[in-house]
Amino acid sequence: MPDLVRRISPFSRELTALLVEDDAVTRRGARALLKGVFKEVILAADGKEGLAAFRARAPQLVLTDHLMPELSGLDMIEAIRAEDSRVPIIFITAAMDTELLVRAINLGIAAIVPKPLVRANLFQAVGMVVGLVENEHLQRRNLEQELALLQFREKYHEFQQELAFRKELSILENDFHSRTFSGPAPGRGEWLTQVVYSPHDIMCGDSYSLRRLEDGGQLVFLADAMGKGLAAALTSSMSAHTFNLLVDALCGRFRFQAFVAHYLEVMGKRLLEDEVFSFTLAWLPDDGPWLELAAFGMPPLLVGEPGRPVRKLRSNNPPLSGYGAAPVVTRHDLGPARTLLLYTDGLNEAPGPDGGLYRERLDADFATSACRDQLWSAFRRQVPVPGDDVTFLFLARVDAAPAWEEVLTVPGRLGDVERAGTALEDLLATRTGLDESGLAEFSMAFREALINAYEHGSLGIPFREKRRLLEEGLYFEHLLETEAGATHTIKVVLALLQEGGNSLVKLTIEDEGPGFTPLPPQDGEAVSMAVSGRGLKMMRRYSDALYFNEKGNSVTLLKVFRGASDATGPI
Repeated sequence: MPDLVRRISPFSRELTALLVEDDAVTRRGARALLKGVFKEVILAADGKEGLAAFRARAPQLVLTDHLMPELSGLDMIEAIRAEDSRVPIIFITAAMDTELLVRAINLGIAAIVPKPLVRANLFQAVGMVVGLVENEHLQRRNLEQELALLQFREKYHEFQQELAFRKELSILENDFHSRTFSGPAPGRGEWLTQVVYSPHDIMCGDSYSLRRLEDGGQLVFLADAMGKGLAAALTSSMSAHTFNLLVDALCGRFRFQAFVAHYLEVMGKRLLEDEVFSFTLAWLPDDGPWLELAAFGMPPLLVGEPGRPVRKLRSNNPPLSGYGAAPVVTRHDLGPARTLLLYTDGLNEAPGPDGGLYRERLDADFATSACRDQLWSAFRRQVPVPGDDVTFLFLARVDAAPAWEEVLTVPGRLGDVERAGTALEDLLATRTGLDESGLAEFSMAFREALINAYEHGSLGIPFREKRRLLEEGLYFEHLLETEAGATHTIKVVLALLQEGGNSLVKLTIEDEGPGFTPLPPQDGEAVSMAVSGRGLKMMRRYSDALYFNEKGNSVTLLKVFRGASDATGPI
């Protein structure tokens, strides 16, 4: 007998077996034979008792007689198969007629052991069935390990992709985030730059950079690498990084033509033999209302001017390759311009719902947009799910002469700040044409700005101190104590501007505090839910544009809507 047992895999000792036999002597004998083979042998005296034990204990193997009271062995097997099609069953029977055996086989039994029980026959059947169970167990475990490995690899790949995307974002620079740029030259104007950067995938072929030069000019870079995937993302990121390095190394008088030539020289060495690369370099100097342009295989730059068709500044160079010629640079007058648009072909080449391309609507939508969000909303109405990377830079002048202007001087006390908020709501409701929904949204934005000016500007409460006081439940008591000795005031300027068919509410709130430097959105996400970041997030969400002065103690909020005559409400 020890030899017979040794032929059965040790894996059997990890299994629980159910033995169903109505004859007490046979049942005890079989149990004695199987003792030490299985981890546990569960006994049942008939088919009904055996079915109940199977349901209660879920054994990994079943051995059953056929002819039993209450419920026969085959009837019990049929009931088990209705619930579990995989558990192996050894059928023990003295009856060997063909009909019985065919039914047993059709029910998927694993082995048949004839009665009377012979030790060798029983152990041979048990050894075979345990081997099948062990093999299935190993296959399942291998599959689970493979799935776990695949899941690990997928998570690792996603993690690496996320790191790569964060690295891509870190390369993009915007010196004009939440800032305007202007110059002393007549007609130069005050411009606000807003960016839409909407990658279709983590590996994005678009990149951009907006840099402030030492003389106050603005240098713009926008790229759209050939193809998709990792190669395009690497080229695009490398191009933006190269641009930023060259800007950081600038010294002395800036010459755009020389900068373009230097950039081409450096980037040309990094392109593969059959690779081409599309990008735009644009310079808005500090000393005049014009733009110098070197565009390489990019969509036309759009210029919006009041009362005129959209002007298109087309590419003046082919895409860059390893065999590029000397660059062409052109100068364009921006005297009457109010808006500029630079974009990658993910915008104009996007298919619309009617089968056409968005380029057919782009000019009209751009001409009626006074800010980034208006154009982006118009685009998404036509292209709900873009199929490519979409990046555009929307530049708009924000210095139009106001139709009217109101100036409030608000003492640095909480009650006066609340009254100022109510007064602004009344002015907006009665003098702008802004509808109820737009007014409610803008009210949330400027009330946050007022509170920010009161807390941090007038009272000088640092962000971390505010957080600590809130956690301790002492904040409002501290406000009232601090404001009793405060002498600072808050200046509020509310104006209504007209730009084409749009009305712009322009609200500037300036305190006498030290100011702060706002973080770009990708850098500020970590603190967006913090007490100190919530207000800024609310201001951005419920206004169409937001920018600070250089000191950071003055914020301007813009709300754009159609003129009261057509009453289409906020866009």
